[in-house]
Amino acid sequence: MISVFLGAGFSFIGGVPLASQLFDEQPLVDLVSRQRLIGRVLDGWDNWYHRTGGTPEEYLVHLKESSSKRWDDAAWYVALAVTLGMPGVGVGGQKPTIMRHTLNRMSGIHDHENFWTAIFRQTADVCVLTTNYDILAERGLRMEPRPRLPRPGFHYEDGPEQLKGRGFPGVYRSRPPITKGTVPLLKLHGSVSWSFSGNGIDRYHDCRPAIRGDAAIIAPVTEKSIPSVFHPIWDHAAMALAKSDICIVVGYSFPEYDEAINKLFQSSINCATQVHIIDPDPKVFNKVQSLLPDTNVFSYRSIQCALNNKKFIDVLHTSSRVTKSQQRTDA
Repeated sequence: MISVFLGAGFSFIGGVPLASQLFDEQPLVDLVSRQRLIGRVLDGWDNWYHRTGGTPEEYLVHLKESSSKRWDDAAWYVALAVTLGMPGVGVGGQKPTIMRHTLNRMSGIHDHENFWTAIFRQTADVCVLTTNYDILAERGLRMEPRPRLPRPGFHYEDGPEQLKGRGFPGVYRSRPPITKGTVPLLKLHGSVSWSFSGNGIDRYHDCRPAIRGDAAIIAPVTEKSIPSVFHPIWDHAAMALAKSDICIVVGYSFPEYDEAINKLFQSSINCATQVHIIDPDPKVFNKVQSLLPDTNVFSYRSIQCALNNKKFIDVLHTSSRVTKSQQRTDA
């Protein structure tokens, strides 16, 4: 089995800002109320940064732990910034409206499409984990199988699921879309297309929760701060990592403040798993070696470098042979 772990660097390729860039530019939104929200959040960030010199990630953790109202504002801002950073999403129409933010659009990102094609040509025995809030993973994996691409499609942790919403804005669907794929997509920090609902999560086929201000996203967290509604997702992630003979990590830097993710890897990855890091920063390789001292770790500077590396492709092919052998044994 292959587990693919996507960090912010994966989405950065598609134009989504890194966490370190979240407050660098003012997102262009449609309504005065959202414009005022952005002004409040940027003023709060500027004041905090000049006092502390801290990072945007540390600021979000600070807000989450100290001020529910300011965290709600910041979470709305972050969801908007992430959504508007995705390819094709923007403000348009005669009445300014945020448009083209559905899950079932193609990603349009060359490196992403090549990456998924290289993996799924070899095997569909894959689990995708991510800390990213955006929907680029959904767009790359597809909502239902597309054998010719090849794409097996995704589902959120529990199999086929009818998503909420029949069109927002402007396009009405007679039936809500359904995720029909076979690949689990585990979004550990939530999503701009999810919202909290009582003791559960409502999942939409578009980013309306981010636009209206109730997206189910959580800041990079310590283990004790993970909301209970997210526990099944984290439990599934731990099981997937433990079963994987290959783990591919794309664009995740393993920051110290995200204690829960570091602990997830330390407690779940076994020494027989090969870990392949795709990241331009050589320090990430050193971090992973320190985090997983008994594990074989390999490093590539970019997705293209990995796909051009014969050993990397051979590893994917080997994994597919192992999976087929296991299937015959189980049968």
